[in-house]
Amino acid sequence: MSTHSQLALRGALFSRLAADATLTDLVGAGRIFDAPPRGQAFPFLVLETLGARPLLNLPEEGLVHDLRLAALSRKASRDEALAIIQRASVLLMEPDLHLSGHRLVGLQVSEMSSRLLRDGRTFRAELSLRVVTEPDA
Repeated sequence: MSTHSQLALRGALFSRLAADATLTDLVGAGRIFDAPPRGQAFPFLVLETLGARPLLNLPEEGLVHDLRLAALSRKASRDEALAIIQRASVLLMEPDLHLSGHRLVGLQVSEMSSRLLRDGRTFRAELSLRVVTEPDA
């Protein structure tokens, strides 16, 4: 399985998200992570899952990537977490997401949800995406 395509996709996602002033206003500068540091201040956005499987028979024919982003907030309602994840969704659905060495064939939202975590004070909003890529010819 090509990890290069996953790295290219991850890089493109992080670049697109980090470059947006509106998203930065929502989460704060430098608060988009693969894994948030211990004790990270809220809110923040994290890329939790990034998996891939062949589109057809071989990875060289294209890959289907499943990924999940999560926004975590400790505001008194889920509004902040939802605003963050909604903005991420809008940004990622914009055309021309450039992947180094790969071509984006398709991108769709699979699911968007929110919930209160067990601690009773942290809200979590999630965005699941399905992305199809092919190697550049």
